[in-house]
Amino acid sequence: MSADIEEPLIDLTERIPLHSKRTERLQRKQQKKKSKPITAHATLLDLPAELLSHILSFARPSDAINLSAASKPLRYFVREHEPSISKDIIRNRYATLAQCFPLPVMLSAVDPAVHPVLLSPKRQELLNIHKKPYQHVQPPDPLQICSCLTCVLAWNNLCLTMDLEHWQDHLDRREPIPMIDRGKNPEWNQRLNVDNASHVERALTSPLWYALILQTHLSTTVRSVKRYHGIRSNSPARKKRPPFHMNLLDAESGTDLWLERSGPPSYEFPYRRDCYYSLEVYVPNRRWDKGEERWLYQPASQHERDVRWVVEHAERMRVRELQQEQSVSKEQNVGKEQK
Repeated sequence: MSADIEEPLIDLTERIPLHSKRTERLQRKQQKKKSKPITAHATLLDLPAELLSHILSFARPSDAINLSAASKPLRYFVREHEPSISKDIIRNRYATLAQCFPLPVMLSAVDPAVHPVLLSPKRQELLNIHKKPYQHVQPPDPLQICSCLTCVLAWNNLCLTMDLEHWQDHLDRREPIPMIDRGKNPEWNQRLNVDNASHVERALTSPLWYALILQTHLSTTVRSVKRYHGIRSNSPARKKRPPFHMNLLDAESGTDLWLERSGPPSYEFPYRRDCYYSLEVYVPNRRWDKGEERWLYQPASQHERDVRWVVEHAERMRVRELQQEQSVSKEQNVGKEQK
């Protein structure tokens, strides 16, 4: 019986190899792909965070801002490290301008106990001399910006840098800047002032945007010095006034180191746009010390001093009003007794 059982069939056939040229080319391509190692493309984010931050510290603020717009990971990186990157950029490029154009302090950063004094109607009325006369500067919001004199002047100076930059093309082409009649405020000027103020407001919360304002003013200053030398070099008044010594390397360096050299001081605020025509360099809050032959800058503690002065002045005025009320009350009592 066992002999009648058939053995299972085993398939011994082999696959016929294909020898077409097209098949051989495809096989060779596949082998090459398998033999090549898989490598990922390197990006800036592959660098250590400390190294990338160090690289950005030598960039211009505008370049750092443009880089942050390249991709979401770069935007998150720049935003996370913005304070340190901005601090290094300002130290490397705009150390002088940062001392001349400090940021105003936010009211939220001031002691709340001082807020009633800063926001009092008498205090705001006292500051009208630094707010209402200017047609080219948007007045600061007292509910947002500290109302001490240092902060108000800081706000005005930063808004001025943006307005001055806006009219540089007119000055380069020697075109007249549109003048505004006293008591008038056309719509185009309102829009310009609001736009300038929006840049300064953004700088209050973005250190990189503050560095961008300093970059803008440095560019404006370089253009002004070039224009001043070219147009007024033969003027008698020009010869009496010592110029800022800026050479071609200084102009192309992108830094403000040359502003540390001696030159005319900037004590007077350009209270109207007519002053732009004769303005060479506007770098306020400093004076030249002839003995030490260097610039002396406004101390960083000036804001705290002004706030203390505001509080002390308000207290003196309150005491004086009480004394006057008591004096009037005594005179009235004496008059009643005499009657």
